[in-house]
Amino acid sequence: MLLEYLNVNSIHILPKAKSWDDISQELLKKVENDPIKEDLQNRLGTMPDSLFGSLGPHILIPHFRSIHIKTPEVFLFLIPKGIHLGERIVHLVLFQMIPETQPSLHLRLLHGLSSLLPQIFNELLNCDTESKVLSVVQRGESEMKPSYKNLNQSQIEFELQTNLQNGLSHSEAKIRLKTFGKNAIENEKSAPIIWKFFKSFFSLFAILLWVATALCFVPGVDMPELGVAIFIVVVINGIFSFFQESKSDHAVEALRKLLAQECPVVREGETTTVPADEIVPGDLIVLSEGDIVPADCRIIESEDVEVDNSSLTGESTSARRYKSDSEIVLEGKFLWLEMPNILFAGSSLIKGKSKAIVFGTGQSTEIGQIAGITSKIKREESPLQKQLKQTVISISLFAFVIGILFLFLGYMVAGLSFVQAFIFFIGIFVANVPEGLLPTVTLSLALGVSRMAKKNAILKDLSSVETLGCTTVICSDKTGTLTQNQMRVIEVYFDSKSYTPQELETKEGNQIFLSCGYHCNNAVLDPKPMGDPTELALLYLSQGRITNVNGKRIHTNAFESVRKRMSVVIQGDNFTTAYAKGGPVEILSVCTHVYENGSVVPLDEDKRLKLKNASDLSAGKGYRVLSFAYKLLEGYPSPEILSSVESSMVYLGHCCLADPIRPKVPDAISKCHTAGIRILMITGDHPLTAESVGKSIGIGGESPVVITGAQLDKMNDIALKEWIRKGEPIFARVSPSQKLRIVAILQELGEIVAVTGDGVNDGPALKKADIGIAMGKRGTEVAKEAARMIIVDDDFATIADAIEEGRGVFDNIRKFSAYVLNSNPQELIPFLLWALIPGFPLLMTVMGVLAVDVGTDLIPAMGLGAEPPEKGIMYRPPRNRNEKLISIRFILRSYLVEGMILFLSCFATYFYFVYTECNGILPLSPVGLNMANASPSYLQSLTAFFFPTITVQIANVLCKRSRTESIFQMDLFSNRIIWVGILFSFFLCGIFFYTDLSSVYYFAPIPLHVYLFAFHGTVVMIVYNETVKYFRRKRLRLN
Repeated sequence: MLLEYLNVNSIHILPKAKSWDDISQELLKKVENDPIKEDLQNRLGTMPDSLFGSLGPHILIPHFRSIHIKTPEVFLFLIPKGIHLGERIVHLVLFQMIPETQPSLHLRLLHGLSSLLPQIFNELLNCDTESKVLSVVQRGESEMKPSYKNLNQSQIEFELQTNLQNGLSHSEAKIRLKTFGKNAIENEKSAPIIWKFFKSFFSLFAILLWVATALCFVPGVDMPELGVAIFIVVVINGIFSFFQESKSDHAVEALRKLLAQECPVVREGETTTVPADEIVPGDLIVLSEGDIVPADCRIIESEDVEVDNSSLTGESTSARRYKSDSEIVLEGKFLWLEMPNILFAGSSLIKGKSKAIVFGTGQSTEIGQIAGITSKIKREESPLQKQLKQTVISISLFAFVIGILFLFLGYMVAGLSFVQAFIFFIGIFVANVPEGLLPTVTLSLALGVSRMAKKNAILKDLSSVETLGCTTVICSDKTGTLTQNQMRVIEVYFDSKSYTPQELETKEGNQIFLSCGYHCNNAVLDPKPMGDPTELALLYLSQGRITNVNGKRIHTNAFESVRKRMSVVIQGDNFTTAYAKGGPVEILSVCTHVYENGSVVPLDEDKRLKLKNASDLSAGKGYRVLSFAYKLLEGYPSPEILSSVESSMVYLGHCCLADPIRPKVPDAISKCHTAGIRILMITGDHPLTAESVGKSIGIGGESPVVITGAQLDKMNDIALKEWIRKGEPIFARVSPSQKLRIVAILQELGEIVAVTGDGVNDGPALKKADIGIAMGKRGTEVAKEAARMIIVDDDFATIADAIEEGRGVFDNIRKFSAYVLNSNPQELIPFLLWALIPGFPLLMTVMGVLAVDVGTDLIPAMGLGAEPPEKGIMYRPPRNRNEKLISIRFILRSYLVEGMILFLSCFATYFYFVYTECNGILPLSPVGLNMANASPSYLQSLTAFFFPTITVQIANVLCKRSRTESIFQMDLFSNRIIWVGILFSFFLCGIFFYTDLSSVYYFAPIPLHVYLFAFHGTVVMIVYNETVKYFRRKRLRLN
């Protein structure tokens, strides 16, 4: 806490200091901002009289708040000889400089420092250098027993300059509202949607096409049809780009919805209702059952208060809150959120009523700070987005450079006119640019999203589908994700033996045990289950087993974290009974007898030790252990007896409770391990519980390494990386900020990280992760907005299924990328032949290129995007983050092998047409490529060269459905989209060849025998792919 604001430069040892003035002068030297220095100088003279001085006679913690201070600072002054302040001799002054708008930070520091400084005071006095002082503070923070020493009510009243009876005056509230601002969470401004839409049409790729479009309308070029066609391509790509990237981030907006709209406030002694955004620090607010807490506040009056903190923590268990001025010692890491006398903005009262003093509003609240962290975390582009951008840019630049090169070659070497050379440039450029790639990728991702939705995984942005596929580590919650989030009694220790719930039914004397769990309970099952999950589990245990449910509760000693037990007094028809439940140690401490062999016997030390060992054994298995006791009372007890029922009780035994593992989880964990994915459990639960769950589902092996939040705080990043590299450590009692650190460390190690979460505090980690996964049932709106994926059924097994689907999507993108690129040589080579061989006709026009790229190839490619994941895809290791979507090897295979098969088939069909229909004489291109003057035989020759693109790509698309499975073994007709695409390609050919559009695309019908000859390429492509698959299968069998 202190280390966040303290460093060597802010520590000062003053051996010569003799008075407060010496301290003041030293402090002023450190302040460079003139307005702050002026305000501080005016305050320093009177400050010793207004110090928070409850830390003994030798320590002072003065503070100074100012509107000019932007970031908090802390200065530590150590005075070995001491200075006299009245009757005190002060050796340590820790001076806080806090922004006026952050009073909650000031109070939080006071809470923690008042516990820390007295513990390390003597060590600090022995330090002779600033670095030693810092070292003592570091050790003190890591080793001290977690506690908060509360300010008493008069100190709170003074610090917040308010009145605990009458509240603030109306005029003071207005001044503070102007100073602190509205009690609202600020939303980071994002670019207007119209700007995002506009930007989608001006990527590097789009700009090049815009230039080509404009030039088509330049006098002398006069190719308006081509200009319109390229314009349509640009618009289609821009629209798909916009829809793929325009997902806005509403995480902060979701936080706003958690806050109350209005709240009763005491001002000038009268209670009035004001808008919640007008509440200010120092306001006295009144809360009752059902209210949402509008700001962070300290309880000054309470009556049986229970709060729902799930909006902050994600934990569904209610928590008791009460007024407390005494020192509070808490175990674990969630100290501030578990403070029993503090209510946090966004939580709600589910029981009781309270009066509280506000100390934090707006961005200064816990929920506001989370909003600040969440909004500052910028999402990185997904691996697919990076790969697509690199691929499109690389291919576009390649196309542009090659086009420019051949423009000069055509103009300077081949003797083309500039117009001809420019048309040549456009042809080269359009032939190489993958105009259909982005629409096809987007539609493929959309199909993946649709399939995943059917498996209970909702993806919020399309690129996340593929990111899932290269996930290498999953950081998973325990409660509700790996387990069912339904506490159940697994085992009962009663009458010196252990029983299952079913065995307890037939155990003699079981009614007294079941009655204790039933009556000492605040939960209800009817009309619907409501209450603490542990208490509901006890009701389920007794349901159908207990015979006597009659009795009236006449007294309750509520559960408190200090006592760790609860007791009730039940008046029946014939007798009155006190029942108690709680921690084994706490229940044993109030017992003098034990139920044994059907009778009550004295509880001696041997029996007490045996019972304690039995409960320890159960706790060691990871169970939550609750012990039971009872006591018979005579008649109607007097108030004195009621107040002392927790004494001389009879110990009954204990219940072992656990949250059962979800049935599909062990298999899902095994599936992930097979796929090379590590699972790190990160939970706020007890280490033993986490270890037990990890063992039972296969995380961390036979002896999992468990790292607690306290241990994590003491680890530097290097040590943490070493532990993470070793395997699957389990992290227990971990805070959300530590969870964020673990995610960041994993990403530094090059891992692609998926993180599950459900509470507001999980927001930063969910947003930081490559894939944030929120729980659909129990997740807060904030978690859902910060995440990229929502699991509808909260089941870890759904995540494993989604990863499999994600891998399949990337496979599909590669398949149709290869399919689309295969046609590039067939589109490019005709332009090279035309430019480099004098008199050789142009076999493919630019309009023909577009007919393939955004026409005949498009729907079959979409069909490849609809393929389900291949068998065995989860036996592969995760894809490397840096592995390219389209590598050099990939391009060479597409261009030089499959692409050449396609080109040679087109070339062969073209020469077959020339030989059979033109007597072996090549039909020449029209002069200046003025297609209005093209001969009928030349237009037919363009058709003869174009049509094999369809026939060869039929074989190509069918073969590419699987990397290893033979086309003769797969179900050819299981993918209907591919067959629709094939039929649509033939339909387009009919339109291109036999309708008036033939004059736009420059085609003409050819004889039937030429069409049939074109199918020879289908056979060649199938033979090639089947040969490749045969050797792939052989290699896989050897491996």
